Amino acid sequence: MDASDNEILAALPPPPATTHFRDLLRQLGVPHLHRADLRERLDALVEQGTLERIGGRRYGRPSASGQLVGTLTLSGRGFGFVSVEGRVDDVYIDGRDMGSAMRRDRVRLRLQSGGRGRQSGVITEVIERGTHTFVATCRTGRRGFVLFPQDDRLPDHVACDPDGVAAGDGDLVAAEFICWPDAQGDGAAARIIKRFGGEGEATRETDIIVYDLGLPLEFTGASEAEAAAFPAELPAAEIARRTDLRERPLLTCDPESARDFDDAVHAEALPAGGWRFTVAIADVGHYVPAGSAIDADAYARGTSVYVPDRVLPMLPHRLSSDLCSLRPDEDRLALAVEFEIAPDGSLGEARVCEAVIRSHARFTYERVGRILGIRSEQDRPSRDDEPSAEALRPVLEQLLHGTRALRAHRRRRGYLELDLAEPRVLLGAEGNIEDVSPAPRHEAHRLVEEAMLAANEVIARQFIEADHPTVFRVHGLPSADALVRFRLMADAFGAPLKVSGSPSAKQLTKYLKSITDHPQRDLLNQLLLRCMARAEYTADPGPHFGLGCPHYLHFTSPIRRYPDLIVHRLIKGALADEDEADAIELDAQARHCSRRERLAVDAERTVQGLYKALFLQERVGDVFDGTISGVTQSGIFVQLEDHAVDGFVHVDQLTDDYYELDEHGIALVGRRRGGLHRLGDRLRIKVLSVDVRRRRVDFGIEKRLPRAS
Repeated sequence: MDASDNEILAALPPPPATTHFRDLLRQLGVPHLHRADLRERLDALVEQGTLERIGGRRYGRPSASGQLVGTLTLSGRGFGFVSVEGRVDDVYIDGRDMGSAMRRDRVRLRLQSGGRGRQSGVITEVIERGTHTFVATCRTGRRGFVLFPQDDRLPDHVACDPDGVAAGDGDLVAAEFICWPDAQGDGAAARIIKRFGGEGEATRETDIIVYDLGLPLEFTGASEAEAAAFPAELPAAEIARRTDLRERPLLTCDPESARDFDDAVHAEALPAGGWRFTVAIADVGHYVPAGSAIDADAYARGTSVYVPDRVLPMLPHRLSSDLCSLRPDEDRLALAVEFEIAPDGSLGEARVCEAVIRSHARFTYERVGRILGIRSEQDRPSRDDEPSAEALRPVLEQLLHGTRALRAHRRRRGYLELDLAEPRVLLGAEGNIEDVSPAPRHEAHRLVEEAMLAANEVIARQFIEADHPTVFRVHGLPSADALVRFRLMADAFGAPLKVSGSPSAKQLTKYLKSITDHPQRDLLNQLLLRCMARAEYTADPGPHFGLGCPHYLHFTSPIRRYPDLIVHRLIKGALADEDEADAIELDAQARHCSRRERLAVDAERTVQGLYKALFLQERVGDVFDGTISGVTQSGIFVQLEDHAVDGFVHVDQLTDDYYELDEHGIALVGRRRGGLHRLGDRLRIKVLSVDVRRRRVDFGIEKRLPRAS
């Protein structure tokens, strides 16, 4: 293209006005063939700071204010960091520069020069409050009750509004803010919404975590009323205008415990070779129009949250587990994508339509594994007891063959194949925690995963080819510093990463395959995962490093993820030939969904930590074997070998020497006698104490064990 940087800048209006990418193409007279060149030029100018990208596809000149937007994370010591939208590095915020901001708030900040070369900032505005509920101790004050939050990152005390759930002095309660502290120094006030009392310990502690993280538990009355108003039967006019796929033998495959089914699949072999897949996804957009009360609740949640004893759904149960759930032998509305898979596993033509479907069977992973004989190497195919399920064996077999081809193609293309098992909490009949162990996985799990990955990729490709805005799922490269740390840790395990520079996802997968027989293979997989960048939702298209694909999005789970619902609405809008969505609004929605996703992950991990603590609470004094999985100046983390549980050995327990963290952060080294506790060392430990409320487990070392070989 011929346009110079100065011509590009001249085509942009004065700030704060912006210009859409397509308008720049027209103003500069750039032919369609060179649109990618212009985008690269614009991205380079953004990187230099000469331009600002607003949303996914709008560009403008930088404003003179230098203001940035991000989410505040606070420490317990009064300072914090803002994760700035569109930037990699966080910005340090001194306690004196917080203004009225609290943790998890979305804020506007101004950069300033910091000490020791550190970039710091001053918060100038709170855009959106991120903390709405909290857990506190109720105390009697001179003018009524006062709430003392248990989280030391919140105000020391909060005035208690008398209109709320009754509580007494010393009670532990959940409260919601009715006003927040302001810049003039006026304090916050809150209303009690729950008094914690006679619940079982696991239920009570889970509730405390949920309220402390501000996760909404109840849907608004308007939302529930909208959901209840939908008829149980599908209107004949709605069925008539859709593609009728009810005769196609689609099936669902989910965990045994699943109650909502948002995807159904079908596979058939093509005469000339390859396969045709159909992936039908619940048409949540039909029931949740933008701007409705249900939509407001769903957007506020952003995602469903899954913890061992419950699900906090994004949608009311009337929709999530009834009208939108693709239950067998019931007519359901869906968005269906049909796509072809070549014999080599590459994706071919795709078509999307609004459809009416009928799932022909509900399978579990274990059932599919038994039918196809793919749960282990010793497994053999077996006949299902139900004739209706056995009749679907050809579909399952083609699904198996097609997804194997898809996976082989992805391996050739290159993706990060981490071998990680999710911890699973096993609950007894009375709600006690019997064990925390890795969840079993076999190829039946991968059948559905591969089909969903392919559907998401072909939908993303369609948006790119049509040049329509949407919400993408982008996963960046791991940072150089993170890779340096992993190399040091891998060296400590005797499993060096022998790849120069920044390795590709394919190279990292090859490395992981090479250490399959390494005794610390699982831990190395975990350590590599910690080095990965965080995947984000954005309106700006970009590659997905982990999946090794140029563009990706989430389309297949609109019951539990709001970004998928956004994509569904955009597809339905395109099918109806409606105007394009506003990229700035889409980007704001994408960033909101990323924030809600991080909060949900935080909640799920925190509750997992709670259940791990509850599991070991009954085992104080017991002895286990474990491996050092983390090292800090304060002590070492030990992962138990027979359970997916870890604990901490405080440095004060290491009385045989004075220990310091080594320069690489992978070992504690004794300064006087040369004692050594490093990543990968095996220890026999004793459970010394468990603090359930803090999710803290303290171990003591009984003896050192030989390193695994």
